[in-house]
Amino acid sequence: MEEKEARRLRQRRRLLWRRGTGIEEFLRGSVVLLRRPCAYAGCRKCASGERHPMWVLTVSERGKTRTVYLGAGKAAAARQMTANYRRLKALIEQVAEVNQVLLTGRARARKGVADGTESGS
Repeated sequence: MEEKEARRLRQRRRLLWRRGTGIEEFLRGSVVLLRRPCAYAGCRKCASGERHPMWVLTVSERGKTRTVYLGAGKAAAARQMTANYRRLKALIEQVAEVNQVLLTGRARARKGVADGTESGS
């Protein structure tokens, strides 16, 4: 690999990493709206077949899905935090690809990409 190409890749890695360094609030999981019946026997809503909405965070831990009640007040913040997590994860994957090219001198083969270069980068 040419030194010019290696310098370009190191610069790309620094730029990618800077995008993620400002993200402090992130959370792994998914925010889900569940509709469940309540425990009140005389509830007209439940009697008519409707369910009560409730926001929860679902997180997979050691092969089991854990559900944590959020409520409407925390749902927006949790959605933002899970979006931040996905963004950070994607950035880490991009930095790892750049590091692989720097280490091995060649890009990882991708399906549908003949020459290993990305457009728009």
